[in-house]
Amino acid sequence: MRKAAEMKRHICTYFLAVLLISCYMVASSPSEKSSPSLRATFEKYVGSIQKSDLRGLFETVTENEKFFFLTASGQLINTRQGYYKFHQEWFQEKDWEMPVELLEVHEGQDYGYTTAIFHYFGKTPVGVRYFLDSYFTLIFRREKGNWRVVADVCTPISRSYADADPGIRYSSDQMFLLDTIKNRRTVRRFKPTPVPRQHVLKILDAARHAPTAGNQQPWKFLVVQDRQKLDLLRNQAISWYLEALQKRGEAGAGKLETAREAVGKALDGALSAPTYIAVLVDSQSKYPEWIIHDGALATENLMIAARALGYGTGFFTSFFPEAKMKEFFRIPDRYRLICFTPVGIPEEWPQPPSKKTLDELVVFEGF
Repeated sequence: MRKAAEMKRHICTYFLAVLLISCYMVASSPSEKSSPSLRATFEKYVGSIQKSDLRGLFETVTENEKFFFLTASGQLINTRQGYYKFHQEWFQEKDWEMPVELLEVHEGQDYGYTTAIFHYFGKTPVGVRYFLDSYFTLIFRREKGNWRVVADVCTPISRSYADADPGIRYSSDQMFLLDTIKNRRTVRRFKPTPVPRQHVLKILDAARHAPTAGNQQPWKFLVVQDRQKLDLLRNQAISWYLEALQKRGEAGAGKLETAREAVGKALDGALSAPTYIAVLVDSQSKYPEWIIHDGALATENLMIAARALGYGTGFFTSFFPEAKMKEFFRIPDRYRLICFTPVGIPEEWPQPPSKKTLDELVVFEGF
């Protein structure tokens, strides 16, 4: 009995030893022991991005095709392949940097996350310096013992731009306004797409906020959208133009028909927009000597607002003499016509004309 009990005790001790050794080997197996922490995986992820290392980056990304990525512009990419393509295109860009400020690491058993601020700065396609600060929340999941990114959510904090001096920056709103002014174009041929009344009123609301002498606001805006009336105006405008040529003695033999054809062709484009606005000013205002300036300022606001909404305009006067237009539209005598501008979507945006440089135009302190 004693020998049997001792043998049983030895057998139990043997199996216990085997069990302890097995547990130790599992706990210290190379795959688990070398498995990087979530923080280390995050650092590899960030380092790969900063080096434009696509292969290294995707060693930290899930192998599953399903993915969740919300970009800084609000675009949702929901596949691993889409995430790959996004970074592939990004890494082809030059002259950018992205310091990262890690804020928080939470490492759970199967899931974890990091929150950080990514300070990106690079250049736009036209060479303007671009700065973007964003919160990045990365969600990780354990896959085969390693942490892998399964979701990437970008929340922009601020965007800004700079020219030569990076210390002087401009917000996105400021850049949008400045670019809108630069991108305004005189358009002479339009698509027939209607301009919603709400857009017309939004444009005119911008016009009425222009500077004005003594806040006299001498404006009146005549909106014309009746296509039959505009077609009739085209025929009248041709007659007005030819009449003016004859009065100036410039309508010699054969020239009249040539002029008629040329003007008709020009007006086919100039009057192809769905909406027109006659900018008028009241000569009976408190400061009548300033109404032309007030009208020009309102027109500029109108054109910039239209461009911001995607419409082309033009400061048209040549084919639309004031006296004739007042008669055609029954405009009271007290009003002066500043211009007759189309508002519509261009058939194509004209190329920017050459402009004088600032060096040619700017003088500081005096001549």
